[in-house]
Amino acid sequence: MSNTVSLDIIARLVECGMEEKHAHIVMDLATHPPSKASDVGKRIAISRMDAYNSLRKMQDLGFVKATLDKPMRFLGLKIEEVFGLLIQKSEMDLRRMQDHLEAMKSDAHRVLLSHENEYHEPNFTVLKDRHSIMANLQSILSEAEHSVWMLLGDWGIFHLRRSGAFEALTDAVNRGIEVKISTSLNEKTIRFFDDLDTRIEIRHHEDFRMQGVYVDDEVGLQFINVEKNPTGRGKTDSALLIESKAFMEAQSELMAIQWGAGTSYRAAKARLTEGKIIEPLNLSLGDGSYYERLRSAINDQLAVQIEQPNTILRRPGEPITIEGNSSAEALQKLGIDLNEVLLGVGIRIGEELASKWDNVEDDQEFWKHLSHEWDQLGMGQILTTSMPPETLTVQNGGACGGKPTSNSMLCHLDEGVLKGILRTRHDFVIQSTQRVCPTDGSNSCHFKISCEKDTIEPSQ
Repeated sequence: MSNTVSLDIIARLVECGMEEKHAHIVMDLATHPPSKASDVGKRIAISRMDAYNSLRKMQDLGFVKATLDKPMRFLGLKIEEVFGLLIQKSEMDLRRMQDHLEAMKSDAHRVLLSHENEYHEPNFTVLKDRHSIMANLQSILSEAEHSVWMLLGDWGIFHLRRSGAFEALTDAVNRGIEVKISTSLNEKTIRFFDDLDTRIEIRHHEDFRMQGVYVDDEVGLQFINVEKNPTGRGKTDSALLIESKAFMEAQSELMAIQWGAGTSYRAAKARLTEGKIIEPLNLSLGDGSYYERLRSAINDQLAVQIEQPNTILRRPGEPITIEGNSSAEALQKLGIDLNEVLLGVGIRIGEELASKWDNVEDDQEFWKHLSHEWDQLGMGQILTTSMPPETLTVQNGGACGGKPTSNSMLCHLDEGVLKGILRTRHDFVIQSTQRVCPTDGSNSCHFKISCEKDTIEPSQ
């Protein structure tokens, strides 16, 4: 057995409540034949008398056996048998404590147990060892009445999932407690957040390192030191349990600012797992918006006309096109379709707009607001046939400025915005798009989007 494995087992035995010296003796006897106390003492670097006294004490506890012949030799148990005895002892101790508590609740001690101190001054308690910290966290979560705000930096979610505090958090959500989590997601921890109840709000922050839990604006658990090794046992972890109204008010203001600067869990997850960038762009459709600046930049580029050459080189059978848009033609020759590019950009904008306005719960009100703003910006009239709209028509769009041959990419941009909104707000799958852009100027451009609810079952 390697030295690393031996030290790991010793550490686990100590964590289970065994004295470190006794844990070394358990490991020594488990890997050696029956030995005299002096031999055990030499191997683990303690005196013969210390080894003998420790072995006799462990014999009384059932961790060691002794031979009947002289000189007496000591035999060790299997490692799993030692852990089994430790578990049995802990269960007996727990039952004994529960019996004492129940007995005290039923007699004269009841008055003392229910006594509450009338003086409530700001106070704090220093907690050490992760098990003690998580036990206190479980207790305060189980007593939450209104709100829970968690700051989980680095591997905070991993430690939470491994403790009883996770069940207490789930119970709090089921009681109707509002739970918010600020964290820093990465590829290794995101799967733990997927298992959280969907009623828990999560925001992502880059380089987030804070660890803490704050309940009902009354009590806070602020981590001071957290072991860097995520799989460590947290023997050096420490935290402050704080009950201070002034501290909680200041902390709440700070957390509110952090929350506003965070990225939604959906956007952060899409970026990490799918490579999609859908974090907030602070988008709108009006003057000075990202959408307006993008359209203006494209229009400026399209407005630049170039002199047409006297000779046009083309392949046999290829139609002669004189568009006056050298950039689009160059990109097309490189295999880049600007229509598809701007359609994707529009979808991205639509996704963000839908997220930005998700506080508008009524679909009728949402589309009334969007249709009004769309019309005010000269982007056309939005017509819907039902609510939510399974068919959507935009009349008098005119994004291409009457030049559908050269400027149709702008129509694709507008179309993409609406597709992104339909997909994000209503989980619709776009079935087809019909676009009419007359070149003779007789009618303005219009397009129609047909979609249906996504009914595809997730893969098992």
